Amino acid sequence: MTDLNPAERRLRLMMSELREASAFEVYDALPGVVDPACEDIDAAFAAITASTGVSLDSALKDCFVRFEQCSASWSLEDSENGLSGEFCVAHLPAVVATEAPPTATELMTHDERRRYAEFRVLDDHPVSGTGAFAALRLTPDTPTPEIWYHDFHYNLGGFRMALDPCRYLDALTLTKGTFGWQFLFCDVSFADDDFLGLGDELGEMLDVFPRLFPDHDYTDLQARLRERT
Repeated sequence: MTDLNPAERRLRLMMSELREASAFEVYDALPGVVDPACEDIDAAFAAITASTGVSLDSALKDCFVRFEQCSASWSLEDSENGLSGEFCVAHLPAVVATEAPPTATELMTHDERRRYAEFRVLDDHPVSGTGAFAALRLTPDTPTPEIWYHDFHYNLGGFRMALDPCRYLDALTLTKGTFGWQFLFCDVSFADDDFLGLGDELGEMLDVFPRLFPDHDYTDLQARLRERT
């Protein structure tokens, strides 16, 4: 059996935390199986460069996840706001091979269309079908790809996140994929009419999760919520 690396162990721990917390109903969970084709991380990075022309920062090897897919959909029982979430992540070779889904690009500006074409789906919601996804913005001159969050309910052009790929996975393990958590790392205000409900949901997450998962530190996320309300 292949030994798991630290990034993979953190994802597996997140899955265990969701399953073991009686407050959660978990659906369609796939805990992650290492893809043999990705066991050699150096070779996987070389293959990405060969297929895309992008030489990724070697620092990303520290959070390289070799899972074919790690995913779950869940709901929080007795939630005031119907709190729920989903995540679906895979290894980088699969990510860079996956283009963003078709959307109403004719409604975008020229710059938005060009940027959208550079998106590669990093994390999405195939079970709940929200249509929202986090993406790497893959360009030859950016060894550490930008992370963007696209949700057509708010903005067709997407929102740039103040995270790199490694920190995205770290934040995911804290939030467990709560719908809309990505906006804690975007330049938005939960006081705006469009975001009022989401602010309430994330407020509940950051009230409940520190009690359910006391081994994790939620102070940064709580500060980010305060900054946006």
